[in-house]
Amino acid sequence: MNVRIEDMPDLRVACIHAPGPYATAAPQAWQELSAWMGHNQMLTFETLFVGVLGDTPCGLASESTGYDAGVSVPQHIEADGYVSVRIIAGGPCATIVHKGPHKTLAEVWASLYWEWLPASGRITREAPCVEVYLNAPDSTPDHELLTRLHLPLSPI
Repeated sequence: MNVRIEDMPDLRVACIHAPGPYATAAPQAWQELSAWMGHNQMLTFETLFVGVLGDTPCGLASESTGYDAGVSVPQHIEADGYVSVRIIAGGPCATIVHKGPHKTLAEVWASLYWEWLPASGRITREAPCVEVYLNAPDSTPDHELLTRLHLPLSPI
């Protein structure tokens, strides 16, 4: 597992939350957010697509955790009753790039959290785990999808 410790910058994102387990919440949130993005013409070359998972990636299987689909937005975009706007605090993170289908991300999170983290001697901090989707699932074969995972770490 090729894990790097990186400082993630603060991210300002417009989000839509969907309740329930990751497998159903993520597609629902992305469908709703995509409609909002299209209606508001929010897609640019600088847009980051992020999934916000909560304080622990182990919540991927939790009924109560839910999932936030988010896109980076400029300062002038505000919450509008359909999307919320939030700042995802940056800071030190264990970062790994996963190549493969999104349906295998839970396995990568589990390995990062339950295997790499204890062996690293690091501990997590209270901040959401974040997935940054580096290419588009509608134009990229599943086996070529790239996702950068950020596990927030306490400073040393």
